[in-house]
Amino acid sequence: MRPLFYRYTFLAFLLLCLGTSLRAQEAEVHGTVTDTSGTPLIGAYVRVVGSVVRAASDIDGYYEIEVPPGRIRLIVSYIGYENFDTVLVVSPADREIPLDVVLTDAYASAGEVIVFGRRATGQAQALRNQQSSLVNQTIIHSEVFNKYPDITMAETVARMPGVSIIRSVSEGELVQVRGLPEQYTAVDLNGQRLPTVQPEPDQTGSLDIIQSNLVEEVRVIKARTPDMDGDAIAGTVDFRLRQPEERFEILLQAGGGANFGFRDNPDQKAGITQLAAVLNSELSDEKVYALAAGSYLRQGRGNRTFYYDYTPDGTPFAARPADTDRQTTRQGFVGAVELRPSIYNRMRLSYNYSGLVEDLVNRQLYITNENDEASVGRSTTAWTTRRALALVALEVENNFPTTRIDYQLSFSTKREDLEDRTRALYFSPAGSTPTLASATLLEATPYSALAGQALELTTRLQENIALDEDVAIFSINLTQYLSAAKTSFLQLGGRYRSKDRSYGVFSPLESPATGEPTTLTPGTFGDAPPLLASAPDLRETPPAYALKERIAAAYGMYAANFSSKFSGTMGLRYEYLRLESAEMDLDSSNFDYFDILPSLNLTYRFRRDRQVKFSYYQAVARPNYAIYRAGPDLPLISLDQFTQGNPDIERTQSRNFDLVFERYGRSDGVLTAGIYAKFLDEPTLQSSATRFSEGRPTYHTTTINIDRAALAGIELGFYQNLDFLKPGSDLRFFNLNGNYNFNALSAESRTLNFDGFTLPQAPRQTANLSIVCNNPQQGLSVVIAANYRGKIFDRLLDDRPVYRNALFSLDLAADYEIVKDISLYFRANNLTNNTFEEYLGEAGEDGALLLSSSQYGTWGVVGVRYQPGR
Repeated sequence: MRPLFYRYTFLAFLLLCLGTSLRAQEAEVHGTVTDTSGTPLIGAYVRVVGSVVRAASDIDGYYEIEVPPGRIRLIVSYIGYENFDTVLVVSPADREIPLDVVLTDAYASAGEVIVFGRRATGQAQALRNQQSSLVNQTIIHSEVFNKYPDITMAETVARMPGVSIIRSVSEGELVQVRGLPEQYTAVDLNGQRLPTVQPEPDQTGSLDIIQSNLVEEVRVIKARTPDMDGDAIAGTVDFRLRQPEERFEILLQAGGGANFGFRDNPDQKAGITQLAAVLNSELSDEKVYALAAGSYLRQGRGNRTFYYDYTPDGTPFAARPADTDRQTTRQGFVGAVELRPSIYNRMRLSYNYSGLVEDLVNRQLYITNENDEASVGRSTTAWTTRRALALVALEVENNFPTTRIDYQLSFSTKREDLEDRTRALYFSPAGSTPTLASATLLEATPYSALAGQALELTTRLQENIALDEDVAIFSINLTQYLSAAKTSFLQLGGRYRSKDRSYGVFSPLESPATGEPTTLTPGTFGDAPPLLASAPDLRETPPAYALKERIAAAYGMYAANFSSKFSGTMGLRYEYLRLESAEMDLDSSNFDYFDILPSLNLTYRFRRDRQVKFSYYQAVARPNYAIYRAGPDLPLISLDQFTQGNPDIERTQSRNFDLVFERYGRSDGVLTAGIYAKFLDEPTLQSSATRFSEGRPTYHTTTINIDRAALAGIELGFYQNLDFLKPGSDLRFFNLNGNYNFNALSAESRTLNFDGFTLPQAPRQTANLSIVCNNPQQGLSVVIAANYRGKIFDRLLDDRPVYRNALFSLDLAADYEIVKDISLYFRANNLTNNTFEEYLGEAGEDGALLLSSSQYGTWGVVGVRYQPGR
């Protein structure tokens, strides 16, 4: 598949280049954009209707834009002001056309066609795109989130209304929208669906692999139009990576720091190294633009986790404290070339790569009281995990007088490898250790020297896993405008998505002969050398399973401004799915089905700056396609975790309602208040069972359906400059950003019945608040950011509910320009040093039993940045 994709991409690029014709000299339209008092409007959006040309006014309100000879319609817009809409007649002899624009307060819309969101020029235009979008969505630009102390994009998204995250080792990893489990959220990269970034979950995209300084804009789309994928019940998170721009840009950044948390591991790594670079340039006069950006982050961290098991009456009978030493390296690269043969046509070819390598060592103590004696064991486990995500995308847009055609072709590949996870297990001889008191179990650390004989080597293991997933997507959209003013249109389109996954496993095991001389003295750990010097290449051997998923979709949508205040869209989407499964030692299987998904979106504008959006849509959530396996349980890359198939799993279907009020102010401010409801049939739940292997517990997890669930919630969000409190004072340097979500949840199941049963992995409350001080006169920017997520019901473990505790985090960031174009920056993360806990029973309630507890420490980075002309 890959050679064909690259071949066709190259041919398309070549044909468009050869098709470029000589044109008459373009003219430059330039001037300033001000309000009626003469104050420059920064970030006013200037665009030529029906073309790919656009610009934004600078700090002085100045703009310039190139236009060809002919009749040109120019629109200038700014939040809180009436659009300026004019027609210019440009002659071939024109070289410069001065045009100063004064925008006035007015609240009656000019009736322009609904604007599809284009790439924003700063947060001002991001809010403009948000205001004019067809559905309820939140857009945040890198101009804002680059001020935050976020390492991964999941942490950045968590600062947006309606979004919460699931953390791994204290860093944001998975995204949830509107409190729904992460598998109901679609994750896109530049509008193209991401392949899986985890071994088993399919809908979820693990975002710890994507670094925030490579992303230009994040869009959280909370409803659906017919041109969007139907398998996004909660919504879609679309990460727009950096793209070529008209202006020249260069950025160099380097920093170093340390983790200040747990450091008790031998040879504990705690250093942090951070590098970033961006080069953006125009290669040919108004025709070709190019961008290259790269990032590097290396971080050493350690942590200690406590695990406990209980008898049915709540008495602890087992403890398994563990120390983990983790060295993580992230690398990212974005490259893109944009070709504009005319102002009405555009083609962009982009390549994006994100990689992550983790080297880990785990040392764990096992204590179990059973049959009037205690069993004591120790294990040392060492391994390397590699993950890589690459995306090549071709995007083409062609504009004609009454028609627009755009199409996209993308190919993404994801590779994940577990390299030589080696483990050595040592256990005490039978009858050598008396029963230990409960207090001893609860207070034990991995290095506790318990009384008894030396431990004997019992088992050595080695595991290798290779996961490959390829996703190819082709989509085409035809837009036919139905009026000369382009106030309505009909859009037809199609999309084909092909996904291929293979999963290979190699797991040799050795049980040393009785009396082998390898022993451990109390309180120590041994090494874990590999059993084999070189493991077989899992990509050259038959996989444990190979899966193919094909999704074909077609849609029709009608959109119109019915009046100056009222607009809407309506349409249908058809999606057909076929899945083929091939497993080792089993017959292949396949099945197919289809869905028809209606949607309706309405917008009513009270004034230019105030509006209400309503959405109704139906959507589906397809179980991760690896769950349809019928074969034996397979090990996962997570330690002691196995996946179990469920061929009888059903897809989830939902009916969704959304109503939001938006008020847009000047100074890039916005206030939103919304309510929503979702009704789910056949939602899913993860259920784990504990089994014992070689003296240690392992967890075998599958996905099951429950009958139905419902969610209703409220959502509040604001992004506000404080100048309105005392105009002209120093308060103009301060912004207050925040959001709050509250969900009422319910769930029903014929087979599950326990107190507090509700929709899994859905927090009832989430909130965040950020105080931003940005003083350009002093060259100083400071951000204090707090984030809260309430407790959640996570999964079943041996038919008992497991809950996660509430979390509160506090982060700090500061930037200071020491000389022109050179600044120092400081980032401090997890200042609250959260304790991550899991409970049998609801956390904080009587009878809840602590299953696990872990902390990951506070970490900080200090660095220098060179960014001329910013």
